[in-house]
Amino acid sequence: MARKKKHPEHVNHERWLISYADFITLLFAFFVVMFAVSQVDSRQVGRFTESFTDALEWQVFEARGGKGFMSERKVQPIVGQSVKPVGKAILGRAPQFQPDESNLARTLKDRLRSVPELRDLKVIEFRGELILRLPEQLLFETGETRVNEDGQIALWAIAEALKGREVQVRVEGHTDNVPIKTIRFQSNWELSAGRSTSVVVYLVEACDMDPKRLAAAGYGEFRPIGPNDTPEGRAQNRRVDLVVVAETDASVVPPKTVPASSSAD
Repeated sequence: MARKKKHPEHVNHERWLISYADFITLLFAFFVVMFAVSQVDSRQVGRFTESFTDALEWQVFEARGGKGFMSERKVQPIVGQSVKPVGKAILGRAPQFQPDESNLARTLKDRLRSVPELRDLKVIEFRGELILRLPEQLLFETGETRVNEDGQIALWAIAEALKGREVQVRVEGHTDNVPIKTIRFQSNWELSAGRSTSVVVYLVEACDMDPKRLAAAGYGEFRPIGPNDTPEGRAQNRRVDLVVVAETDASVVPPKTVPASSSAD
């Protein structure tokens, strides 16, 4: 029986259409992505810029001459003038405070005159922040973290001026460079952190301030404002700073936690 004769296969001259269609699809997807990126919500970009700027303003400090962070802070107590934002613009936006900043500064200065326990309070403006500086002897006994009676009166008066305002308060504890090593505190880090935490707890529990607007930090002896080689300078360094900053929409909303995607084995 004779075998069937195989016909030669015809060459498909239109196979290029497959590659061309793939190229067109990829090109279309590319332009769709570019269009989507160009339609970013301007409000979201503005919130990101503000939150990023605030983060830089909170954390970036300049060290000079080997004296530690903030050793070159040039600040002056507010006397008879309202607080105005200062500092260089970051990302095209200068640090800004609340519109009622002058009212807040005026209220604090009025309380400075009317509350004897606030006679040593210093109200300082620095880079768009309002710093309420309290010396150690006003709030604590030597080597202690419990707020004394005079300190409680002073904190209560400050809390009354701050409550109801759209601000956040960071409580910073500072010490001098004299080493401490007791049963409770092994270092100045622990002492300064314990003091700032005690102030925050008192503001929340006794003064009914919103805990979401408060934070505590301890810096030990590493951010001095005076020389540590004199008793006067060490007394200046032993302090508690209440740093008041304007509150933005991005600063009060915690970032969402994105769960890690699990891959199938």
